[in-house]
Amino acid sequence: MHNLPTFIRNLFSFWNNWIILFFISLFSFLVGSSVFANTASHSLILKSDGSLHTFGLNSFGMLGDGSTTTRNSPTQILASGVSQIAGSVFHSMVLKSDGSLHTFGYNSSGQLGGGTTTPRNTPTHIHASGVSQIAAGLTHSLILKSDGSLHTFGNNTNGQLGDGTTTTRNTPTQILASGVSQIAAGGGHSLILKSDGSLHTFGNNTNGQLGDGTTTQRNIPTQILASGVSQIAAGTSHSLILKSDGSLHSFGLNDNGQLGDGSTAQRNTPTQILASGVSQIAAGDLGHSLILQSDGSLHPFGL
Repeated sequence: MHNLPTFIRNLFSFWNNWIILFFISLFSFLVGSSVFANTASHSLILKSDGSLHTFGLNSFGMLGDGSTTTRNSPTQILASGVSQIAGSVFHSMVLKSDGSLHTFGYNSSGQLGGGTTTPRNTPTHIHASGVSQIAAGLTHSLILKSDGSLHTFGNNTNGQLGDGTTTTRNTPTQILASGVSQIAAGGGHSLILKSDGSLHTFGNNTNGQLGDGTTTQRNIPTQILASGVSQIAAGTSHSLILKSDGSLHSFGLNDNGQLGDGSTAQRNTPTQILASGVSQIAAGDLGHSLILQSDGSLHPFGL
């Protein structure tokens, strides 16, 4: 395996070609796929037939094709049965329609969840059933089970696993037994949305990305808003929330304008950006955000 500094150099040298590939594959996504997961290094496509396709950098096997060879066009990894995908710069996660979890890529902190720190270059079965949502952070992972329970694994340096410690875990560890409806993982922080519409965050808070009004790290889920939240998204060091009234709120690092408030000032509490009309949100790895409005228009901001 390549060492991390070499990988980072490869990532940036690859960047210009990746931009072109992104738009080519985005077109493919729009006409024939159901989900597109894009990271700073590689991309995953889930087609409507349940097949998984990947392309991009592959230094740690995060394409899942059994190699570490970079691919500049989508390569089929699984022919059917995939229902959700999630990717970080270093690793990938796949949820199958039977509720089973499969992971591949870099595993220095146990973020693949298989009980080791060995990298995997093919989808590796981690959990047999019962998983309903997946989220990939930089070097940690979250899974939501169908019973509403939250489980986390991987790097925990900043408390991003939410277990009350800073101990790294290489197998899924239950954090909450029930009540969770959505999950999101950032660079070193995590967000959860409960079924009552309340927002809870934990992990790295250097840039106020937890939204609690401080820059203090939290290693257990901390309530930020009591109700009214309908969607959540986490970037590397910023966070977005969509409320049930269609309003957009953001907080955290804003050096590239990724909060969308017209400034580059950091915010450590949820700040309203739009009062209504938003239907979907997404936060990128490299300091950017996207929103889809109810009229079907897409609006990006940030880097």
